[in-house]
Amino acid sequence: MKTNSMGVTNLKISAKMHLFIIISCVIIALGMAVGTVCHFVSNGFYNYSGDYESYKSVTVNYEDIDFSGSGKKPVELISDICAQAFKNQGISDHVVGAGDTNTGGFIEYKFLYGTSDEKLAAAVDAINAEIKNEVVDAGGMQFSYASRHTSEALLGGGVALTRASITIATIIVFHFLYFVVRYKLTMALGALVADVHNLALFLSLTALLRVPTASSIAVYAVITVLATVVGTCFLFDRMRKSLKDESVKKLAAREFADKAANESLKLNLIMPACLAALSVVLFVLLSISSLSPLAILAPVACALVAFAVCAYGTALFAPAIYSGFKALGDKMKSDTDKKSK
Repeated sequence: MKTNSMGVTNLKISAKMHLFIIISCVIIALGMAVGTVCHFVSNGFYNYSGDYESYKSVTVNYEDIDFSGSGKKPVELISDICAQAFKNQGISDHVVGAGDTNTGGFIEYKFLYGTSDEKLAAAVDAINAEIKNEVVDAGGMQFSYASRHTSEALLGGGVALTRASITIATIIVFHFLYFVVRYKLTMALGALVADVHNLALFLSLTALLRVPTASSIAVYAVITVLATVVGTCFLFDRMRKSLKDESVKKLAAREFADKAANESLKLNLIMPACLAALSVVLFVLLSISSLSPLAILAPVACALVAFAVCAYGTALFAPAIYSGFKALGDKMKSDTDKKSK
C-alpha cells in the first residue's frame, strides 16, 4: 500500500471494479446455492437457532425414588439409559435442559429438525422399556416416561422480518432521495447500489458460512444498511468537497473516485472495525453471566459478518462502482455539449 506525502493511501480502487463485481457475485451466488441445498438436506436456508429454530426433542420425566440395585441417582441412571438408546439408533444427543419437578425431575434432549422420526420413536420405546426393567422393585414408576416432540418455527409471518423489511426499504429510499438532492444523481446511484450490494452480501455470507441466525438477523440487516449509509456519506461528502477544487474537476472518473476513496478509507475501515471489536467485548462480558454462551454467539457472529461486509462494501466496492457511473455520466454530458455546439 503506497502513501503520498500527506499520509493518504494511494490505492487504485476503481481499476479493480470488475474484480470486485466478480467477487461479490460469486459470494452471493455461492450463498444462495449453499442456502438452497441446506434448505432441503439440513436445518434450513440459514442455520436457524434460538427463536427461529425448528427442532425435535425427547423429554424424559422421572420419579425421585431408589432404583433397584443400580447404585445410581435417578438422573444419572436416566442419562445413561438415554445415551445408550440414542447411540443404538445412530443419532447424537444434546442435553438442552434439566431440572426438578414435584415428583422428581426431567431431562430434555434436542435434535436437528431433519432427524428421523422412526429413529427417535425407536429410541423413546427403548428408553421406556429400559426404565421399566430397572425399577421393577422400586415402588412403581408410573410417572417415569420418555416422550418426543416437534417444534416448528413459522418464519413467513415473522413480525421482526416484516418490520425489518419495511425499515430497510424506507432507509434505502430516503438515502437515495437525500443523495439526489444534496449530491448528484450518479452519487445517489452509487449509494443505492452500495446499499443493495451490502445487504445482499450480508444475507448471502450468513447463509454460506452457516452463521447461527435467529431474529437478530433482521436487526443486523438493518444495521448493515445504516452502516452503509454512514460510510457512503463519508465517501461522497469527500467527493463533494473535492469538486470545489478546479483541478480536481478535471480528473478522469477513476482518478476522481480513487482520490475520494483513499481520503475516506480510514474512516470506512475504522468505523466497522470498532463496531466489530465492541461486539466481541460484549460477547465476552455477557458470556460471563450467561447460562448459555451459545445463545449470545448468534447475534455476535451476525455482527461480525455485517461489519466485515460494510468495510468491504463502503471502502472498496462503492467507490469502484461509482467510478463507472461517473464515467457514464461524464460521457453523456460530453455528448450533450457536442450536440449543443
